[in-house]
Amino acid sequence: MEQVNVLYKYVDGAHFFVSDDEKTKGLCVAHTNPAKAFEAVSVTLEKLFKENHGEDVGFVPSLSVSDFQDWFVANSETAKQKPTPGTAGIFPWDQVAA
Repeated sequence: MEQVNVLYKYVDGAHFFVSDDEKTKGLCVAHTNPAKAFEAVSVTLEKLFKENHGEDVGFVPSLSVSDFQDWFVANSETAKQKPTPGTAGIFPWDQVAA
């Protein structure tokens, strides 16, 4: 099973998910609601993989949306203490049969 790493960043009230992985070139999902942004990543990855590679594959996140939201809350407080405020992380999405 392949994985792609998705970069997450919270910027000015928006939750961004992007990837610099060559296989998912062009991924950029953003929303003010973290759950909606998170849930849109799989759909967008599937569309990009079809466009970039001509293959139908599915993607599932390595953690649940509620685990992601818990991570975000826990990391938001410590991020406020850093010289450059902001919450960021890298999360893998697993490739599965479509």
